[in-house]
Amino acid sequence: MIKKSFFRTFLLLTVSFLFYAAKGQTILSTPKQVIITGKVNHYSPDIPVMIYVNRLGFSTQHVTAKTDSLGNFYATFESYIPTDAWITYKSNFLVLTYPGDSLHVEFDGQPDYRPDVLRTVKYSGSTAESNRYASVFQQLFFSDPLYTDFNKKNQAIKDYEVGKYTLYLNALKSHSDSLYKRFVSQYHPDERSKKWALLYVEQEYYDRLAFYPKDHREANNMSIFNGWDVPKGYFQKLANRLPLDSTMLVCGYSLLNFSDRFNKYVADQTKGNLPEGGAVNAGGWFLPANIGDSIIIHSIIKYVPDTLLRQIMLTDYFSRKLEKQQITEYGRFKQLREEYIKLPFLKEPLDQLYQQTKMRIDNPNLYTETVLKEAAGSSVAQLLDSILKDNKNKVIYIDVWATWCGPCLSEFPNSKLVEQQMKDRNAAFIYLCTASQKDQWKATLAKFQLGGQHYFLTTQQSRELTRTFEIKGIPFYILIDKNGVIREKGNQLRPLDAKNKMEKLL
Repeated sequence: MIKKSFFRTFLLLTVSFLFYAAKGQTILSTPKQVIITGKVNHYSPDIPVMIYVNRLGFSTQHVTAKTDSLGNFYATFESYIPTDAWITYKSNFLVLTYPGDSLHVEFDGQPDYRPDVLRTVKYSGSTAESNRYASVFQQLFFSDPLYTDFNKKNQAIKDYEVGKYTLYLNALKSHSDSLYKRFVSQYHPDERSKKWALLYVEQEYYDRLAFYPKDHREANNMSIFNGWDVPKGYFQKLANRLPLDSTMLVCGYSLLNFSDRFNKYVADQTKGNLPEGGAVNAGGWFLPANIGDSIIIHSIIKYVPDTLLRQIMLTDYFSRKLEKQQITEYGRFKQLREEYIKLPFLKEPLDQLYQQTKMRIDNPNLYTETVLKEAAGSSVAQLLDSILKDNKNKVIYIDVWATWCGPCLSEFPNSKLVEQQMKDRNAAFIYLCTASQKDQWKATLAKFQLGGQHYFLTTQQSRELTRTFEIKGIPFYILIDKNGVIREKGNQLRPLDAKNKMEKLL
């Protein structure tokens, strides 16, 4: 006798397929390669060309483009669905990508100002037309006060209470609507870029709506215990955007951010209904560690009415845990994962991430050997060998950073504090500066006065390091024990979190 669960699974898969097929967007069951080629005119070899792929349910995928001395570059990645990706050189801009397609992008490497760069971009390939329109829209958006007037934004966040800020947001939304209508009426974009632009400009509104409670409190130096909060229902406007459909997938940037912001709506729904020790403030959960995972996962299932969004948010929750080397939740909630995460572009990469994470945890020596083998014959291999020899029998904390990376620099005071707290311990702090100008590197070190050991990596070394350690974004940290075994790596290993882990390895 065939079990009822089989029919239920079959029905869910069939309904999902029919739903997404009916929306005119094929979601592949196996990924296809995306190729991005191009040329940076007036290219400087000191600045790498990087691609940041927006992946729903996961952290942004970082791809270092192979670039020759003339500025010709080449990059590939695999994708199940259409999405957008940041091309980053001095500045950055978004391009639209589709599985199995190729795109050629040429731009001037001299300007620093994003709209100036966008004016020079030329496209060819299967998605050239959509990308030309997307570039035009980005020129409009990134030149508009909607984006550029940071002082007014920050002043409104600080000064306006909830009611007045809501009116301010409504005015901004009217402005963004006008900007979008001007784009459509003046340039007559194709349907792909038209949809993408609408989602992109809308996300500005939802971002500001979501971050206001936390930012307002911080701008006014309020403690989370002072009682101030937005009223329940403030985040309802996030839910009003639903439903999502597969034609929206091409704007990965927007949906990636929207799914993250929607957690505030879900948390708000639980306000007043949490067990003892749990609370919600400014759209954020404060939960006991022993029940926090269960509350969040079940709340997503209960309060996210949209099937696509629910699957993205659950995938994102589990992938964040795995990226922090935490695999317990993946197994503990297996039944819920299998019941609610069905789409292959979410399920398959999540399973792969689990296997990779488990391998690193179960076989740290094997993983370390694999990494060193991957770096063999490169200048990075020599660098790693030198670091291990110079710090033999020490716990090593490596910080990969760049002079232009704001989040990297914001952690330096914490790094300095942890260094001081552990100055008499058998620990080494290593700083690897990547993809930067040497004079700016020296100036940054002079400003922050960090201790530890500092290395400036060439463009080639930066690329090798990124490839070897699969670095998807910076700051990036690597923790190595006294035996030279890599214990953990990733963006989550910030200095204050790393301190306790270092002490356990000493």
